[in-house]
Amino acid sequence: MDLPGLGQFYCVACARYFIDELSLNVHFKSKVHRRRLKELKEPAYTQEDAEAAAGMSTTLTSRSNAAGASGSGTTSTAASSSAPAPTATSMDA
Repeated sequence: MDLPGLGQFYCVACARYFIDELSLNVHFKSKVHRRRLKELKEPAYTQEDAEAAAGMSTTLTSRSNAAGASGSGTTSTAASSSAPAPTATSMDA
């Protein structure tokens, strides 16, 4: 395993190896390293975040079901209104 500096000089935040301590210290002061530290301070996305974004969250689902229940009542009424009409049309044809 050929690592720069024999793997002795490693930046944990950036997951990078450096050839010597001076290079590592210069890296610590760099814009790239500071951006990475700032990025790591934010909490990581979780599965709950992903499900909420996709509309699959339990709180969103319960709201959707509540809205869907009233909406499906309207939809089933419309469907039952639509169902006799094709039947009547079928009899006419």
